Amino acid sequence: MKLYNKMLVGIGEKSLKCFSPKGELLYVASSFDKMKGRLPKDHHFFVGLTGDRTFSRYGVVKKINDPLSVHDLVKLDFKSRNLSIPNLAEVDLQPYERFLEKVNSFPEHTPLATTWIEKGVGILEKKKELRVHKVFFRDLTKEEKMELFGFELNS
Repeated sequence: MKLYNKMLVGIGEKSLKCFSPKGELLYVASSFDKMKGRLPKDHHFFVGLTGDRTFSRYGVVKKINDPLSVHDLVKLDFKSRNLSIPNLAEVDLQPYERFLEKVNSFPEHTPLATTWIEKGVGILEKKKELRVHKVFFRDLTKEEKMELFGFELNS
């Protein structure tokens, strides 16, 4: 089973609608998760996996001390939703694996967001899909970016 040594974590910056504490593991919010406030059209958010699923509009890629497998991420997600851990053979692991692969494709300290994009051709064939992608924060100075995203994990 493949292990991943990077994960998306919270930055704890309320002014950016990032309410998950700094360093908390994040995953894409489910359709049952709710966020206070509004986001631009087609934007989505992440939720914390170790607390009470606190929402964050952005996260940052960090190397983690204890690598995660897809099964570990599934267990964290179900536990954070107060659901019993399912038989992993019955869970669609693809979204979790795609998420971990995408996060691990970016260098450490890269801020990420998630948005809905339409795929397909024609009106009837279009479907919405969540995409995790890099965010540039052009209005922040290099020092501000380093302060927000350049922290080291202490666990």
